[in-house]
Amino acid sequence: MKFLLDTDISSYAIKGDRRVLAKMQQYLTQWAISSVTYHELVEGMLGTKNPKNEKLFAEFIEEVDVIDFGSADALESGRLSWYLAKAGTPIGEYDTLIAGHALSLNLTLVTNNEKHFSRVPELRIANWMR
Repeated sequence: MKFLLDTDISSYAIKGDRRVLAKMQQYLTQWAISSVTYHELVEGMLGTKNPKNEKLFAEFIEEVDVIDFGSADALESGRLSWYLAKAGTPIGEYDTLIAGHALSLNLTLVTNNEKHFSRVPELRIANWMR
């Protein structure tokens, strides 16, 4: 595994963005999503109450590998949360969990939210929207 897809990139994939889908195909079997991202996607999908979105979400989840968030990931995320709070640069709870998960697993985080995630020391970021 090389890449962990953030929620925004997963949403672009679900909506059929060609740039993201091309990268996903290029790196087939080298990417997954965090169970935290899965949570955010479910929450967003339920909030739309749109049958088309539900179908697209179901198709995406059927094909994607979901990596469970475990105790080592919680430890890394907790450290990161403390560091960002102390520095006065918090990025939000879910983003902190996802970044910590990527750091814990030594994966590159694929996101279009470079503003937030660039605050995380040592986190490798790729943007598949460019």
